[in-house]
Amino acid sequence: MDKRTFNDVSYGVYIATSKHEDDFSGCVITTLMQITAEETPKMMVAINKSNYTNELIKKSGKVNVSVLSEEADMLLIGKFGFRTGRDFDKLEGTQYINGMNGIPCVTQKAVAYFETKLINEMDAGTHTIFLLEVEDTVKLCDSKPMTYDYYHRVVKGKTPKTAATFSE
Repeated sequence: MDKRTFNDVSYGVYIATSKHEDDFSGCVITTLMQITAEETPKMMVAINKSNYTNELIKKSGKVNVSVLSEEADMLLIGKFGFRTGRDFDKLEGTQYINGMNGIPCVTQKAVAYFETKLINEMDAGTHTIFLLEVEDTVKLCDSKPMTYDYYHRVVKGKTPKTAATFSE
């Protein structure tokens, strides 16, 4: 199997955040998909089971997702993509607002954000697929959203081992 073909699938670059009681974390994800556009839109995200954000989503039943712009730099991406919220304050020095659901939404170099609640989850091996209901969404600016291709070609970013797209 030529796993390089997975690099031809189009992805965006996002930050998923969750909070349970006083515990907060967030992680960079590339697997966000709109499922429906009906009166209560549905989306799905896939997050590695070892990510602290995964644990907090399961506990809180809530996750917010920020759509990163092409202006997002490696300091922001690295903070959320290559460090754990178990022992690092990812919000320190990060621009964010608290969503209506009480979970921080990263606004720094973000195009938009979604506030969602968990409807269901499915085990996908290394990842959990979370089915979400969108409760609110805010458009922050008209900048271009970052694609995973742009992240690799222009930003020259790497892929962490916990990413859905990681390949040795």
